[in-house]
Amino acid sequence: MPLALADKLTEYLDRAAYVYQWPLYPPLEPWSPEPARPRRTPTWMEAERRASERWRTNEVRITPDPVLRLGIARREVLAHRLTHLNAHGRTPRVALYSLNPLRERPALAFAGPRAYATGEGWRIAADHCIADRIRKTDPMHRPGWRWALHLVHAGLVDGVVTEAHTDISPHLDEYELQLDLMAHHGGFVALVTSESVTAK
Repeated sequence: MPLALADKLTEYLDRAAYVYQWPLYPPLEPWSPEPARPRRTPTWMEAERRASERWRTNEVRITPDPVLRLGIARREVLAHRLTHLNAHGRTPRVALYSLNPLRERPALAFAGPRAYATGEGWRIAADHCIADRIRKTDPMHRPGWRWALHLVHAGLVDGVVTEAHTDISPHLDEYELQLDLMAHHGGFVALVTSESVTAK
């Protein structure tokens, strides 16, 4: 028995909708920051050690100190960026950042980072001294730190100098994320007081 005209029309529209339901351009993948450090292929010894750690859970193992690991990673990115800038004959341009919830005078908050940058021979722009007056745990909720990331991403500065890693975040997971974001944007973070000293 032949289908009625309405049924044929419905079937045609269903097929057309199925054909054209795919978008003309593929959807954008969710953005994720690139790793700050180049990842190398693990050797057979590392692969065997990881397999042993995964399946032999009863053995006591010593985990590396995350503070030392982040400090080493930050200094590697810093050395790589400085080598790249020196190879092109450029003097690093930096912004000074301070978390200043106590509302002390800006000259005191920036004294340490300014002396460090001046001692390294880096250039500091007059309007690139950024202070956050609010103590938010997540750095991405602070307008000053977001502005510092924007300056690096826009190529106006090459890095950010701050007193200690706690000015960025006292939580190591958030601090590591900000280091990765800074490296993804092509910048570096320089600290007056290293992570290992601040953590004590």
